[in-house]
Amino acid sequence: MVAIGLLMVALGVAGIFLPLLPTTPFLLLAAYLFARSSERLHRWLLNHRHLGPYIHAFRNRSGLTRVQKVRIASSFTVLMGVSFYFAPITTVRLLLVALWLFWMVQLARMKTATDRMANDQ
Repeated sequence: MVAIGLLMVALGVAGIFLPLLPTTPFLLLAAYLFARSSERLHRWLLNHRHLGPYIHAFRNRSGLTRVQKVRIASSFTVLMGVSFYFAPITTVRLLLVALWLFWMVQLARMKTATDRMANDQ
């Protein structure tokens, strides 16, 4: 279970930077697996400076902080921009723009947690 948990953490971290790979579900699964197999890794994950807030935001239904939203939007915009630049077909470029717009609207509509709420966890 520990090895699978570590794999889930790796996928969750990759999801921070890769727009189509989700972060929170992988980190939640890692937390679940660590809770069943390694209390030390479970505490590490929950108290991690960068990964812990994703889990706490889901548990508390408090939403993402503005900083998290900016990080997500920035990395997504950069990756979509690079894809757009290298896309040879106009319809693919239009699809990329539509996908970018869709996810930016979804991100904007997500509940925004105050930094104080996020730090209280």
